Amino acid sequence: MLDLCRASLFVLGSVDGLTRRQLRTACTRAGVDLQPKLSPKVGVVAVTNAAARDLLSGERLMDVLERVPDQTMLISEAALQRGLGLRPPEAPIQRTLSVVELCRLSGLDEEYLFWLSLFDIIEPLEGLHSYRDLLCAREVSRLMKAGAGFDAVVAVGLDLRRSGRSLCEVRLTVTRHGEVRRLMDGAVTALDGQMSLAMDTPPESVDDVLECAEEAEADGDFETAERLYDLALKLDPEDPLIAFNLGNVQDAGGRGAQARISWRRALDRAPLFPEAWFNLGVAAEDAGRREDAVSHYMLALAVSDSFSDAAYNLALLLHDLGRFSEALPVWERFIAMEPASEDARLARRKAADCRFRVRGLSVAV
Repeated sequence: MLDLCRASLFVLGSVDGLTRRQLRTACTRAGVDLQPKLSPKVGVVAVTNAAARDLLSGERLMDVLERVPDQTMLISEAALQRGLGLRPPEAPIQRTLSVVELCRLSGLDEEYLFWLSLFDIIEPLEGLHSYRDLLCAREVSRLMKAGAGFDAVVAVGLDLRRSGRSLCEVRLTVTRHGEVRRLMDGAVTALDGQMSLAMDTPPESVDDVLECAEEAEADGDFETAERLYDLALKLDPEDPLIAFNLGNVQDAGGRGAQARISWRRALDRAPLFPEAWFNLGVAAEDAGRREDAVSHYMLALAVSDSFSDAAYNLALLLHDLGRFSEALPVWERFIAMEPASEDARLARRKAADCRFRVRGLSVAV
């Protein structure tokens, strides 16, 4: 169990069943310094389940979360409650699956697993997962492939959790509008089992929705464009380009984490989508995850060998990492692609520097 004694804690969102005063009392009893706002002195940030909707939809709370310093520990609401002595320790079940194994067996990317853990949909312990976590992760993957948005799946998972159940314990389906519903005796119902009224009106034309989304994006109205791309994705959940465009407007609107999820969704449907790999590379580099960025740029270039932007970014990053023997052929590759471009001049200088560095020399660039 996580020891929070003497920790400087900030809680993002409300804790289920506790008023702010009760939370302060519980923290004082546990020797925890509860902070009223996020500041450099905060060492632990607890993200509550109530914050899920605002975080995953890219509202204000996401801006707060992205300001959390890299060294700060992020914990879930369940971990917070256990650390404060408000909930018993984790169930003594067998946990043998690593994150890498869970990714491979479920088909979900590690970033999805991060969010699922943060909102207690799955519950790892010391980096290991249970078979129940695998079943839940597989259900998330299935629902997303069926057309449900990741935020909608998390919302359903939290609703089920509040009723004492998990995603792997209830039969779920996805409507053609991307809504997650329960299946009972072959009938589609609400999560509580209540039958839905038959109000399945014909949806809009996906082409018309996309046209409006593209116009809004061109006008810089990213909020409207995001709403329309999201609607288009519900109408045609298998189109990877819609998910990619949705990620682009989310990124332009400052919703970086949600954009990464949308790009991953595009790759779920089209693994050979170089622009999506490239965008993930840029996002990883911006977040300081440079090795991930290298991997993403390499994938983009492997899929599209004439992708000059991917070659340039990869070469520059390898150069900055001091991997000169790897950077040199990529610089040469970029120069062959864009010999007359503005960036080619810098590329030639960088390539020359790589040749010197490989020989143990150096040159100012």
